[in-house]
Amino acid sequence: MQSGNQRLAVKSRSKSKATGDLEEGGFSSRILNVLDYVITGDFRGLFKACKQGFVKCFQDLLERYENFTRWIAFNRKVQEQRAMDQTLEHPYPRIRAIVNSNCFEIIGNFVIFCNTFVVGWQAEKTPRNTTDQDRLLSTIFENFFTFAFVLDLSMSTLCWGWTYLVKRENWLDVFLVFLGVLTTWILGPFGIEVEFLRKLTALRTMRLIRLARAVRLRPEFKEMWALMKGLTESGETLFWTYVMIFCVLYFFAIIATSLIGKADAFKDDELAQEYFGDVLRSMLSLFQVMTLDSWASGFVRQLMDIQVWTGGFFIFFIAVAVFVMLNLVTAVIVENAFSDSKSEDLELAVRLEREKEEELEDLKQFFLQLDLDGNGALTKQEFFNATKQRKIRQKLRALDIMPKDIDELWDILDEGKGEMNVEEFQSGIRRLRGEAKAKDILRLYKEVRQFETSVDEVEGHLDVSRERLRNVHDQLSQCKVDVAAFTRTLVRAKEAVKMAASTQNLS
Repeated sequence: MQSGNQRLAVKSRSKSKATGDLEEGGFSSRILNVLDYVITGDFRGLFKACKQGFVKCFQDLLERYENFTRWIAFNRKVQEQRAMDQTLEHPYPRIRAIVNSNCFEIIGNFVIFCNTFVVGWQAEKTPRNTTDQDRLLSTIFENFFTFAFVLDLSMSTLCWGWTYLVKRENWLDVFLVFLGVLTTWILGPFGIEVEFLRKLTALRTMRLIRLARAVRLRPEFKEMWALMKGLTESGETLFWTYVMIFCVLYFFAIIATSLIGKADAFKDDELAQEYFGDVLRSMLSLFQVMTLDSWASGFVRQLMDIQVWTGGFFIFFIAVAVFVMLNLVTAVIVENAFSDSKSEDLELAVRLEREKEEELEDLKQFFLQLDLDGNGALTKQEFFNATKQRKIRQKLRALDIMPKDIDELWDILDEGKGEMNVEEFQSGIRRLRGEAKAKDILRLYKEVRQFETSVDEVEGHLDVSRERLRNVHDQLSQCKVDVAAFTRTLVRAKEAVKMAASTQNLS
């Protein structure tokens, strides 16, 4: 009785742990719970607990995978920011400067281009026409290109961090470098000839995709990159296209085998049995019809001589397989190409925005160098004092501002306040560096119109002033005449007084 109660207690305790202990406990507790279910014979609870355990394990794996991908994405962003932002500290600043330079990219693309020709030259050589000198040259080229690609991958990894190796677009480069090192520097010196792996080194020609990726954002290579990207990213579409073609061919092959190959009218016909004797032959024949390769003269007309309706069957097959399905596939590929083109435009916009932010940050740092007192406002005296420094003049030269233009630069940037803040400085320098945009031309046109209006107003005021001056001149002329008349009158009065005085004295 006591043992039965113990069994019931163990059973109840095991059931209570079906949803609790398996989720909260560790691996040992889960094993104990499974043993409890086996001992008590509760196989339904065992199945439920195992199911919950597998679900929990799958969820844990999925959560860990998501956490790992988020961690990879975060570290990749950090590494890319550290590699691009010149203000952040980098463990290998010289390598970062070399990798981010245009010279490094040009040399890498040139090596890829040369390696493509060398791979073609090696593929052309056969054991019969290969000399010892050719083998020596081939060995030298193999070692040189292997060293160049290892150096390129190593420097890029040191610059961008270890996340550079896990980026999808770099998987092919990592595989080719590993393959080259394996066949050239590991298996080769030991005399182990792995012909299959050595033939895989011909995949180095696929590095031309990297060359195309390097120039994808340049306008003159836009169409070329669209074709290249459409070719590389249409793999999934082509896979499902082949699946649909196989299904359509299999469906019509069964019908053709039943109606033609197994029909009484074609039993003794060698042509019908050769092309439609079984399902596999029917699929191959229908594929020839799908390619429109001599299908009418090859066997259709001969079959129509025996049964006329076979022509309608093949026409219906062409309408479904060629006119409908293949055109739909073309439409899907074209739609994907347009989508990729839109994504490229978006990527270009993001790149330009990032370059704009970097340029603004550089201008901000340049402003802080000019602001000697550090109050956030740049005065004319501070500007001219700072431009006397050699470092500042070199920075202005890098901004396409020559020393002879420095005296006029302040008058151009200043808006009449006698000082400027960092935003005004950034905006002014960017307008000086960039091309004239539509809004700049419109602003200039507006200012010219305002200037013309002001000039017209000044001319009107000048006309009024001129008229007033003319009136004043006339009034002054009249006053001059009046003064002259008054003077004559005074002279006459003086003479009359003199005459009256002389007459009075005589009397």
